[in-house]
Formats: sequence, C-alpha cells, structure tokens
Amino acid sequence: MKLNWGHYIAIALGCFMIFILSLLFSSGDSGHAMVTEDYYEKELYFQDEINSEKNANALAEKPEINIQANGFVLTFPEALKDSKGEVYLMRNNNELQDVRLPLKIDSKGRMLISSAKLVEGEYELFLKFKNQDQDYLIKKSIKWISQ
Repeated sequence: MKLNWGHYIAIALGCFMIFILSLLFSSGDSGHAMVTEDYYEKELYFQDEINSEKNANALAEKPEINIQANGFVLTFPEALKDSKGEVYLMRNNNELQDVRLPLKIDSKGRMLISSAKLVEGEYELFLKFKNQDQDYLIKKSIKWISQ
C-alpha cells in the first residue's frame, strides 16, 4: 500500500494527540503541595517580614548557627539572650518533615535543635525572634547530614 502526504499528516496528528494526552495524564500523578496553606494571608504581612530582615542584618552581633553531631546549635550574643520567638526548619520537598519549635535559650545563650527531629537533607531555617520590642528574622539554607 502506498501512502501519500495526507496519510503522513494524519499519522503525525495522531502521534501528537497521543503525546499530548500522555502529558495530561502523567501530570495528574505529581503531587501539588504549596509551601504554605495561608499564602495570601502571609502576603499581607510581607513588608513586616522585610523590615524584620533589615533589623536582623543591622545587628552588630548576629545569632550563629552551628552544625554538631547532636543537631543544630543556635548561639545568641549576650544582648539577645532574653529574646522570645520561634525556630522553623522547612523542608521544601515534604511538609511533614518540617520542624517548628519555640525559642528556648539557655543560660549560656544557646539552643539545641536535636538531631532526633531532623531528617537528612536540605532545610530552610527561619529564625523569628523579638527583643526589646524589635522584630528580627533570619533566613538561611542549611543542610543536615546524619553523623
């Protein structure tokens, strides 16, 4: 059987339709998780977040994040020891592995985030704290490797 140009166009269109349909069905299988459920509410307070970051960048002594075998250790300078706030470690790939803790600074100005709460991989650290009616926010990407 001899095929003319009309047959080739029909075959090409059929292959293209099969390709598009396979993309449509395969895209439905991927999980669609948002970073945060209340995205629009957080957008309203975005300027406050920017101001908190500027305040943190203006600090003469900033809190330090150190990686140890037993977890992450946050070390605060003497002037920030009485701060209140929270630590949020966000996993971009799985929100079930996120870690959210209240800020509990000991007498030496340190806070330990235990390795028992951490899963190996990349975290986005959000350190939000308030000291002397001033809000601060420190964002940092950190990687936890089990030791």
